[in-house]
Amino acid sequence: MEKRIIILSSQEDYWEACYVDGKCVEQAHHLGEGNGKISFLKEICKKHNATLDDVLEVDAEEEDDQAAMDCGSFPDLLDELEGGYNFS
Repeated sequence: MEKRIIILSSQEDYWEACYVDGKCVEQAHHLGEGNGKISFLKEICKKHNATLDDVLEVDAEEEDDQAAMDCGSFPDLLDELEGGYNFS
């Protein structure tokens, strides 16, 4: 079963994006900065009626990592990523 919430991180931990049901809902140098990632994830799960079991953290594949560094962000939709990911 595919995870509902994907946390995508650049290879150098420079940038992170949070996708819910395939759509990016937030991007930052560090998601939850100031409050911590666990607090951020709890809020996202509560807002989207999900649990921490619905969350998957993934490192960006090289082509997506480079594209994010060139553009300044990851794409708005998971479907726009170039790498071969398994989100289950």
